[in-house]
Amino acid sequence: MTYSSLPQGERGYELLRAALIEVDDSRPPAFRRLEQAVGGELARMLVGALRPRRPRPIPV
Repeated sequence: MTYSSLPQGERGYELLRAALIEVDDSRPPAFRRLEQAVGGELARMLVGALRPRRPRPIPV
């Protein structure tokens, strides 16, 4: 990749794209790692606590 040939504003995009393509993350997913560290039940409770809460409809 040659930086001088990229038009203004595209260099950042190309650098980000190159960095993302080069990433070789062979780790298991984050939930799986959390589950292994603290156990399945606690992992589900912690992840559930991070979920956005939707307001409950008020019955009329």
